Amino acid sequence: MKGIESLKEIFKYGAFSLPVANYLLCEGNIPGDCKGILDVLKLAWKGNFKEAIRRADKAVENSRSETAKYFLLANKLAFLKYTGKTDVNLYRYLKRNLPKMSKSIRDTVIVTLINFEASGVKPLRKMRVWKNNYRKSTLSFLYLSLARREADSGDLSEAVHGYIQAYKLSREIPHPTCMVSSLNDLAWDIKEKHPKLAYDLSKGAVFWLGYYKEAPGNLFGTLDTLFVLEKSIGSPFIHSTAHIIVSISVPKNYLPLLKEAKKFVLDHTRSTYPNTSEVREYIKNVIQKRRPLSSKGISDILKGKTRTIRADTIRRLLTFSVDPSAPFPIWNEWIKMEIERKYKESSEKIKGFSLHQRQILFLSTYTALLDREFLSRKERLKKTYTLLEDIESFADFMAKDYQTMEFVVSMVKAHPFVEGRKEAVKRALARMKRKRLERFVLRYIEMKESDRKLLDRFLRNYGRYDGVRFGIRLKGPEVVREFAKKYSLKVQPLFAAFWCEEDGRVRRRLERVLKHMVLN
Repeated sequence: MKGIESLKEIFKYGAFSLPVANYLLCEGNIPGDCKGILDVLKLAWKGNFKEAIRRADKAVENSRSETAKYFLLANKLAFLKYTGKTDVNLYRYLKRNLPKMSKSIRDTVIVTLINFEASGVKPLRKMRVWKNNYRKSTLSFLYLSLARREADSGDLSEAVHGYIQAYKLSREIPHPTCMVSSLNDLAWDIKEKHPKLAYDLSKGAVFWLGYYKEAPGNLFGTLDTLFVLEKSIGSPFIHSTAHIIVSISVPKNYLPLLKEAKKFVLDHTRSTYPNTSEVREYIKNVIQKRRPLSSKGISDILKGKTRTIRADTIRRLLTFSVDPSAPFPIWNEWIKMEIERKYKESSEKIKGFSLHQRQILFLSTYTALLDREFLSRKERLKKTYTLLEDIESFADFMAKDYQTMEFVVSMVKAHPFVEGRKEAVKRALARMKRKRLERFVLRYIEMKESDRKLLDRFLRNYGRYDGVRFGIRLKGPEVVREFAKKYSLKVQPLFAAFWCEEDGRVRRRLERVLKHMVLN
């Protein structure tokens, strides 16, 4: 393999080319410069920018290629921004040396420089660009960087145009990082003037985040944007976003968000609440509009004689929407009432689906959820799946608690992050004919939950890479081909999914799981 030019497919797809990077590092005969670049990029894709900067500095010292050095320094400039730092001298150095760079790397550096100018730095002369000479992947990021620069300068109309162009181009490639970033940045920039539109755009960004990314990594801010918007417009769905935030690894700079999110996580089992002054003040305001309780009952609550308030007492007060700023007991009961309402609607919709459609919806939802302990025990999972054949019995069984009711709601329409994960795995499940699907489910249920989760991730990654062309033919263990044949899946997307796993021990465990799934 030649030098840095041979990594053009990596540059084309960005973080989405992780399986190619892993494959080349493990199986490919690549030069030291390429290895150093891939190691740095992988750290950045995970959001570990401080270590990426350190490794970039070390790689620059050891590199013999001027092209590789410029690329690494440009990436360092970008990484510094994510750590809250700027290096004007490095910006000037790269800008001054643009004429010395090869065409293969110059375009990428120009985009980085423009992005730097969008971080509040005001150079004497801004970068000038010509948009007709760039690769599509570079051009999409160019539009994104220009949009950020225009937004930073206060020209929102031009920024909006840039964000839209960036999204359209990056979706054609696809380049998930640019897709998610363009929607998220646009939502953030217009949230004051157009909160409802910003909310829709933010949900779109989070959907693509779930579809393309197993973990948010350096795009975690997308969940932050959605949470902020849901809080500002009083959306009840904030409890689902909060649950996702507390269920995944949160970067250190988002710890305040984690603390705030915990306040909105639903308590499914709570039936009584302490009668605090905050709750009493809320009830006082409510009864000024209407008297849903007896006079004595109200008096005892407001005077503090009733030390605890039952959930059904609170519910009798709630005949209107509740703002997320309401006391937790009020908020918690309202969300439970919303789940009950949505459950009834979702159950009716599911009754109109064929058995095969219900099975696909059930499996895609189960494999997409971040938290499913309430359903993961082998006997319970098998019983629930079998009940899909008798939809009335299924509906009665799932109505027993709020977690299973939420599961049914998610079968019809889940949180955008989970919905994205559902759509990814559906690309695999939908290719399986009924008999193959039945065989798959039987083997799947037999496995322990940790192995199921590994297979879930494998199938989601299959869906993500179905239709993507890397310009390199990936190879791997024969059992991957056997799995493809057994369940009517495509081989190359499965190899891409296999190489998404960075740890060799995990890949070996995945081989054992696949062997279990192909046994006669």
